[in-house]
Amino acid sequence: MAFSLKLNGGPELAFALSKLGDNVRKKITRRAVTAGAQVVKKRAKEIAKSKGIQDTGALIRNIAGKVEKQTSPDYVQINIGVRHGKPKKNAKRQDDPFYWFFHEFGTSKMAARPFIRPAFEESKERVIEVMTDKIREGLK
Repeated sequence: MAFSLKLNGGPELAFALSKLGDNVRKKITRRAVTAGAQVVKKRAKEIAKSKGIQDTGALIRNIAGKVEKQTSPDYVQINIGVRHGKPKKNAKRQDDPFYWFFHEFGTSKMAARPFIRPAFEESKERVIEVMTDKIREGLK
């Protein structure tokens, strides 16, 4: 499941970013994308809680974003999903929510209760606002 947003925050932002060095441009774009990902992550947690997907709390705790390696100063990718942990020996409570996929997509015996896709869809405009603000902040 892949979603993407392309921020064309106006010609003035693109022009201002293009005048910066690669390292500074990378830093600003990475901060902006991370801030946008936080909005989606927070909303996904809220939706999961509202749908009652909170038995042990492991799923909610493990909704996270993973920053992928930046291939250019103008491209940043963060994958938002549920991270998996390794099973701990002799642990009273395992912290591996392997079952998140069942909630998101459903099974033959359980209807889907998606929380990541709706979070992304509901947060698109807010993500763009937050990212634009972070870029403007970084340019100052």
